[in-house]
Amino acid sequence: MITAASVALGRAAARHRRAVIVLTLLFAAASAVVGHGVTGHLVTGGWAPAGASSLRADALLTEQFHGGVPDLALLARTSSGSVDSPAVREDGRRLVARVLADPKVAGAESYWTGPVTSTDVSGTHVSGPPDAALRAKDGRAALVLVRLVSDTHHTTVNRLVPAVTGGHGTLRVTVSGAALVVRDLQSQSRRDLRRAELVALPTTLLLLLWVFGSFGAACLPLAVGLVAVAGTLAVLRVLSAFTEVSLYALNMTTAVGLALAVDYSLFLVARYREERNGGAAHEAAVARAMATAGRTVLVSASIVALSLTGLLVFPLPFLRSLAYAGVPVVALATVVSLVLVPAGLSCRGGRLGDRDRFARWRGAGRTGRGWRQLAHAVTRRRIVVAVLAALALALCALPFRHVAFALSDERVLPGDAPVVRATRELRSVFPEFGGAEVDVILPGWAPGRSASRTAALDAYARHLSALPGARSVRTATGVYAHGERLPRPCAAAADCGVLARRHLSPAGGTWLAVRGPSEPFGPASVRLARAVRAADAPTTALVAGPPARLLDVRDAVASRLPTAVAIVVATTLVLLLMFTGGALFLAVKALVMNALSMTATFGAMVWIFQEGHLRSLLGPFTVTGQTDIMSPVTVFCLAFGLSLDYEVLLLARVMEEHRRTDRTTAAVAAGLASAAPLFTASAAVVAAVLLSLAGSGITTIKLIGVTVALSVAMDALVVRPLLVPAVMSLAGEANWWSLRRLVTRAPARKAATLPQ
Repeated sequence: MITAASVALGRAAARHRRAVIVLTLLFAAASAVVGHGVTGHLVTGGWAPAGASSLRADALLTEQFHGGVPDLALLARTSSGSVDSPAVREDGRRLVARVLADPKVAGAESYWTGPVTSTDVSGTHVSGPPDAALRAKDGRAALVLVRLVSDTHHTTVNRLVPAVTGGHGTLRVTVSGAALVVRDLQSQSRRDLRRAELVALPTTLLLLLWVFGSFGAACLPLAVGLVAVAGTLAVLRVLSAFTEVSLYALNMTTAVGLALAVDYSLFLVARYREERNGGAAHEAAVARAMATAGRTVLVSASIVALSLTGLLVFPLPFLRSLAYAGVPVVALATVVSLVLVPAGLSCRGGRLGDRDRFARWRGAGRTGRGWRQLAHAVTRRRIVVAVLAALALALCALPFRHVAFALSDERVLPGDAPVVRATRELRSVFPEFGGAEVDVILPGWAPGRSASRTAALDAYARHLSALPGARSVRTATGVYAHGERLPRPCAAAADCGVLARRHLSPAGGTWLAVRGPSEPFGPASVRLARAVRAADAPTTALVAGPPARLLDVRDAVASRLPTAVAIVVATTLVLLLMFTGGALFLAVKALVMNALSMTATFGAMVWIFQEGHLRSLLGPFTVTGQTDIMSPVTVFCLAFGLSLDYEVLLLARVMEEHRRTDRTTAAVAAGLASAAPLFTASAAVVAAVLLSLAGSGITTIKLIGVTVALSVAMDALVVRPLLVPAVMSLAGEANWWSLRRLVTRAPARKAATLPQ
């Protein structure tokens, strides 16, 4: 049924080639209009599951206590004197007033003014003695923490940051903070996207020109890719009106769209040329190419799309966004290649795809013979090759044992980015700032005038301060450390009333700030957050802070990962069974080969990015000793489907030869000889497209591009040409054992046992 539909589609596209080309151009133009300006409607968030307890706690912390991670942090340094001198104090208050004058600033807190809101227009109102934690130990710097009405409001950051950066009387100000990181991530992502397109398109065209041997044929994959990308941008623009879509989806759209366009166009054009070289007429060659390569494209595309749908299982907008981009671009690349390639090949009287001007230079015939010789050598030493290839993949996977999951912070930006430099400077002056603070909110519960409640809060704070990793606890009843209340809890504020008001909300809630280790996403911080959540509280407690958010993301990923993997594996298995006619061994073998390839890929990810190898080759990136928890999930769903493209192509050629000769070893050798030039050429182009992401200034994008490219290269150079032929030759006739035979033979066996 699939074959007949593919043939009919190819013949119709070839017959009505002008209409197909015009309609494709109109679709691309309409998509460009709809998708124009899509970047302005995408976000950089989506790292935590909606409704997570840490997000609810963060919201309460901001709304009721004006605490938590500030949107902007202003480091004000004085070159002479102390921040306590009258002149510096006056300049500091003017700085706060200038910040509060912006209508999108909700409030600020500084050493000179204490907590102030936008209603304090002068910025000189002091709500109480300032917090000495906002004063550097040497007395030559102080902090101004700013909360915005909307921490993702681009124009606010663009307007406010230049106004407060630089000299302010006796003060010199640098700015960092979450809102500035978001703004710079958005800007960097747009620059990376433009740079990747400028690099990927000409590089891809040159490689395709070498592979196809003619300019017209080389332009077909690019046309398919551009139309698929344009259509996907339009889809993302529409989706952004209804749901949150990550800006990073754009980078994936371009890379995956071009990669699949190359794959599918190459399969179709190569098969068309084979048929033409065999003496077939143009129309017959198109029909044969669609019947064989077209069927392969449909099965491969289905596997890739279903692999990406696994991302929809996760309640994380970032991962869902990659599926929102990936599934449409796969579908469009498939449909466009199946109609545009036959139409393009039919131009110029069917001569567009015939000539390969570089075939002699490439030694195309010698290449096929070389792959055949390799296949025979592999089958002769199949046990040795299978063991060595499997061991090599296992060795590549070993570094993944040391993976340390975390969430991304400002260090995903280039090390010389202004916000990264400002953050480093801030942490050098205030080492505790940006550490692992675990904030506990007791909503609707306060000690009040009840002695029992005050005693309960005191006992709870003592318990939290004694937890492993806790350095101190600040709350309404004082400051605690190592299970004891400090004898002078108000020494840092000079007035215990300020400490109490700071940690009690008008709504009746209580806030406990637990200071933890210096690394927010480190193992010690995560253990502390888990222990705080497990501690007995006077009432229901909500836990906020970076470690708590990482715990929520971990739980969300861990709870949905088995479902996502099951969906991907089950649907892929069903498709492979349908493709191979129910050959169970071939389908399971393909999944096992991909599993080996995936584990090796994950090991390479940790070795390169977490441990920091190959930085000189890939460009500078900050080595944090951790891996973003989203990265393995993203790489799995992308690389799993892309790698199976080559398995499906190889299986198709091997099965054709086996049907013709009924000899397994000969079929494997012949199939590899015909498929290997295609998937190695495709892998070279696809890897080049994905490696265009290696130039990204955002480590997350660089990691995904490089790791998936490595997976494709590993698959094309080790798994398919070495491991697969060795395993298939070892299996022999077991390769062709079919579930269909079991179903058809079962009734016969049952009938034979019936009494006569």
